[in-house]
Amino acid sequence: MSEYKTIPGRGLLTQTAIQMRIDYLKELGYGIDAINHYLIDPNILQKNIESFIGTVEIPIGAVGPLLYCENDAEEWVYTAIGTLEGALVSSMNRGAKAISLSGGFTAKVIHQKMVRSPLFVLSDSENAKILENWIDTNVSKIKSIAESYSNHATLIEITKYRDKNNLHLNFVYTTGDAAGQNMTTTCTWHAVLWIVKEFKKVRHQIIEDYVLEGNGSSDKKVSQFLIDHGRGVRVEAHAILKEEVIQKILRTDSETLLKFYQPSRAYANVNGMVGYSINVANAIAGIFAATGQDLASVAESSVALLDLKKHTKGLEVKLTLYSLVVGTLGGGTHLPKQQESLRLMDCVGENKIERFASLIAGFTLGLELSTYSAMVSGEFAKAHEKLGRNKPVEWLQWQEIDANFIKSILPSNLTKEINSIEIYKDGVENGIIMNLCKRVNRKLIGFIPLEIKSKGENIPILLKSKATDLETVKGIHMMAASIDPKLCDLITRYKNNLEYKGTHLKELSIPKFLHVNELHITPKYYGQYINESREIYILAQERLIESELELLDSENKPELWTEKHIKSAIKAINSAHLKYLDKKAFDSPTNLSEFKVSDAIPLYKKLIEIAEREEEAQPEKYAILHDYLKTLADKELKLNLPKTLIHNDYNPRNIAIRSNGEICVYDWELAVINYPHRDIVELLSFTLNKDFDSPDFLNYITYHYEISGKHLNIDWENWKTGYVFALKEFILTRVLFYNSAQVVMKLKFVNRIYENCIKMLAILENEGH
Repeated sequence: MSEYKTIPGRGLLTQTAIQMRIDYLKELGYGIDAINHYLIDPNILQKNIESFIGTVEIPIGAVGPLLYCENDAEEWVYTAIGTLEGALVSSMNRGAKAISLSGGFTAKVIHQKMVRSPLFVLSDSENAKILENWIDTNVSKIKSIAESYSNHATLIEITKYRDKNNLHLNFVYTTGDAAGQNMTTTCTWHAVLWIVKEFKKVRHQIIEDYVLEGNGSSDKKVSQFLIDHGRGVRVEAHAILKEEVIQKILRTDSETLLKFYQPSRAYANVNGMVGYSINVANAIAGIFAATGQDLASVAESSVALLDLKKHTKGLEVKLTLYSLVVGTLGGGTHLPKQQESLRLMDCVGENKIERFASLIAGFTLGLELSTYSAMVSGEFAKAHEKLGRNKPVEWLQWQEIDANFIKSILPSNLTKEINSIEIYKDGVENGIIMNLCKRVNRKLIGFIPLEIKSKGENIPILLKSKATDLETVKGIHMMAASIDPKLCDLITRYKNNLEYKGTHLKELSIPKFLHVNELHITPKYYGQYINESREIYILAQERLIESELELLDSENKPELWTEKHIKSAIKAINSAHLKYLDKKAFDSPTNLSEFKVSDAIPLYKKLIEIAEREEEAQPEKYAILHDYLKTLADKELKLNLPKTLIHNDYNPRNIAIRSNGEICVYDWELAVINYPHRDIVELLSFTLNKDFDSPDFLNYITYHYEISGKHLNIDWENWKTGYVFALKEFILTRVLFYNSAQVVMKLKFVNRIYENCIKMLAILENEGH
């Protein structure tokens, strides 16, 4: 047998010892550079870890606000969640919102206990019984001995269980604001030593053997004991959910929740489930990780009972956590980041443990309700539904992005004289669709900022790694699951009739088309890279520098858009419209589909329904949209106007203006064949201030007519019908999509652009009267 090698410096947290361990592992061929990159001071970890070599990071998310009702007072509370599970934080937030909008939650702490269970082995059952009786007569002395080893532990009882020649004791303590595992271990150990010594001295009986923990306390384990007797904090969270909130926020109703509850609970009992819950461990683990609790105690802390009952207002819900092993002192609670998380909950230090337990119970109840509602409504299944192919693909990864890979994309006039390449892993924020796609798989999707030095010049470049259209639909499908499961089905059903078809190809082909035709209205085009077998689609373009721009990401700042800016943007996109219609144009994209609302009527009906359901202040706000949809549903409806390439997402989120006034348009992934008016009305819906008047609007569409409609020899009255059509289509297909997305993400501009569109339609209808 080979010699056993000990990791050096065990037990030491000096920099020398840490480096010895790092060097030792490196000599064995293990690379731990990332683990060894840490910010925490090892000196503060003396009681938390041995053989320290570094740290791992757990992302922290914020959950809240949650309305907490205590002693006739109401308070908005928050918590931090440490997790690597996507959708956990958003689900907890949804549950918190449902509870809060129903009036909040109350909580009641039943008790706080910590248990140690020593085991004594005697020669026979008679001696075991003698020891049991002796313990009964000496409880006060044992209590005095145990408590003398802690300033916080109070021994409240000793329970006994005798099995033949074995005697099990449960030392039950309260431990103040600490979880108490360590202090009760010390207290109980000294009490055990005293028992062994005194029993021999007084009774002349020898305890053959003993152990501090005979595995009877359920420490870090699940058992019925925890429900019957408890360990840690027993706490109950209670709320009354309003029926309208259940329907609007949780996307189901009380009858459906109750329909599945009893049979589910009954079968869980058949299977031997201890307690009954849906997803408690996720919330407990997340809060434990963020606040410095003992992670192994997640097991016993997750023993819970979720109770649902019909209520006149909707649903009465209660969650009992039987054995929440937590502390606001001790363990990892002293570490800086963990203290910040506790401070977020106002749970640092003494006299905070009951509050801490109450808030954990409230936030966990929110997750239970959200997850259970997702299951019974079909949302859970829809969010995880697989769409399309499931073949293994060798996806692009970050480690492949090196100098050689970049040179294979860029044009030769740049690559032949490159002196250096610097690659950044952040710096450019991904858009909504790209962020949704990044949740679908682990391929490299998004922006790759870099800078090359060529001929002594620094050239900022942006690589955009595109998701496929199927991945785009999957990402939107996942978001739709949180909005309305039926919306998922409709998106899947009509995916080939939507603007998402061919997104990855359009994003590459259109900038190239504009580049070869010398339309300088996009970031400078540097090339593209396609590997279909690996599903790699990369566009290389100029990386815009914010300091060199007059406007960027100004979708919520219409006041910054001057008449000059708006007309320049109209002129820029019109040049693309006309170039596509030009039969002499080079490399016209062939992967564009004609867009028609009439191809997916049920989808847009669902979007109207969602808008009406979500609107509280003005339920009639969207009533007119039913008439709009009837008009656009007519498959025979044809305007005597040309259709062309349109951007189809033409707003200040995708338009920058350089310091010299030049327009720079990007993100062409949603481009389709449609009336050119569509881009113009979208632009104006974003850039017009809400107090715009008729002359303002007519000024811009007249300008557009002069450089487009008149150029195409179309009369004004005929041309004007395109704006009416485009506005109705934009509202139904895009504004309503934005509106529905607000269920899961807030978009400041939605109400403004909707109202602007309605106002523009009114002006057009009254124009000429």
